[in-house]
This record gives sequence, C-alpha cells and structure tokens, in this order.
Amino acid sequence: MSQPNADDRIIAHLGFARAVASRSIDPRCRGADREDLIADGVLGLVQAARRYRGDRGASFGAYAARRVRGQILDALRERDPLTRSARRAFRAAQRATEDGATGSPANPPYVEVSLDRIGDVAEVRPVAGRRDDRWPLVASALRDLTPLERRVLVLSYGRGLTLREIGGEVGLSESGVCRPRARARARVRSACAA
Repeated sequence: MSQPNADDRIIAHLGFARAVASRSIDPRCRGADREDLIADGVLGLVQAARRYRGDRGASFGAYAARRVRGQILDALRERDPLTRSARRAFRAAQRATEDGATGSPANPPYVEVSLDRIGDVAEVRPVAGRRDDRWPLVASALRDLTPLERRVLVLSYGRGLTLREIGGEVGLSESGVCRPRARARARVRSACAA
C-alpha cells in the first residue's frame, strides 16, 4: 500500500486540524480573530503535511497537532504588540496587582495614551537599554491614521477588546471594524518596513 501524498493528508486531517486549533485558542477569543487563528492552524497542517517523514516514528496526527499548535503560537507572537520581555513584565505586574488586591479593583497595568501625543511620550521617558530605531516611524504612521483607525487600534491593542466590543464602541459591525483595523495595521507595518 502506498503512502498518502501531502494533499491527501491535508484533506483527510482538515477537521482534525480545526479541532486542535479550536482547543488551542482561548475561549474568550471570538469572531474574526478566532477564525484567523484557526486558519493559521490549518496553515500549520499544510506545513506538517509537506514536511512529514514517517520514518521518524511519530504518527502524522501527533506531528500535525504539534505543528498546528505551534503555528497558532507563532501567529499570536507576531500579532502581539509587546516584545517577549515586555510581555513577561506585563504578566508580572498583573500577578502583583492580583496578589496585592484587597477587595478594591486593581488599576489596569496599562495606561491609555492619546495617539496624537505618542511621539511626545516616547521622548519624555526613554526606556533604559535598547531602543527600537523604528519607533519614530511607528509614531509618525500612527499620527497619519484616520481618527477611526487610531481608535480601533487603541481599543484592540490598548484595551484588548474583541471586534464585537470595538464595534459596540464605535458603532460598526465586526466586519466593519475589521477593515479599518487591517488598513491601520498594514500602514504601520509598511512604515516600519521602510
């Protein structure tokens, strides 16, 4: 009996990959973000099907499940506006506020800053250590966004709201929020790549 080719494996394991991806994603993640992450998981399945060599002892299902989860983690890291060290510091601050809470609501470990002043804030308190040279480009790109695009980015990345919650704040549907957010992210990315 011949070994199945990559296309046959992808087709046969598509439902499996979607199930692994769904279990790997935080249940609070909903809407288009969740579907994007599931699509990233399916991309992991495609990569696994192309790279799989059965001679190493692992079944294709085990190999694919690991690659699906890995691809989702890669996608989440890519979308995270914080570096890994900043994310660790953020989590440490969250744990400290949760541990020290005395019944009163803890202050959130972020400060929302008007994007109109973001370049000024970066120059007032420079962070010790390495500074990313792209920061002025990012600040300039953020200033060039439309007010709606800036607001959507602040609500998405500053407050961590879902597309549905952002839509409620700005009066748009989920897909109506997705478009300006995608445009804004693309403009900021292209400014950083320049």
